[in-house]
Amino acid sequence: MHKSKKSAGITRRSALKQLGASAGLAGAGSVLGAPMIWAQDIKDVTLLHLGPSYSAFPDMAAKATADLGFKVEVQNAWTDGIMARVVNQPDTLDIADLEFWATQRVWRRGNLQNLDISRISNWDKIVPMFRDGKNFDGSQMSTQGTLPYEVQYVDGDGSFAGGATDQATIIPTIYTHIPQVNL
Repeated sequence: MHKSKKSAGITRRSALKQLGASAGLAGAGSVLGAPMIWAQDIKDVTLLHLGPSYSAFPDMAAKATADLGFKVEVQNAWTDGIMARVVNQPDTLDIADLEFWATQRVWRRGNLQNLDISRISNWDKIVPMFRDGKNFDGSQMSTQGTLPYEVQYVDGDGSFAGGATDQATIIPTIYTHIPQVNL
């Protein structure tokens, strides 16, 4: 079990809240507009990113650690394992790299924090299918499965919103774009 580490009254949970956009570490390459923490010693803080094998890269954690000045650890887990941790042991991780269908299933438990998109400087650069519910050509996405856009935004009360708001559930970081091929 991952334990919270404290330094000068700062926990990894409070550091994450102050960083806000740190969820973007899983593939974003930077902290996407996270604020600096001034006049506080956070070098002993450790943030734990739990994600599937395609997003839990030790070299990314090492780079984030070097760039941010505190330790970022990664653990690999299947999506069902990540969901179980979010639901049953939310205090054992800081960044849950969930797929959209999994977000839909665990969000209502109240164990995940909304993200203020105004604090994410590159929000407008996120692929339109996540941000706007549109394909690259501007057309509406298919309605099969869990649409990213349906679980991307939340209202002030934390429920899924019917459209874009200033609060997001997750920062989409990894996807595969398969171009349409006419056979």
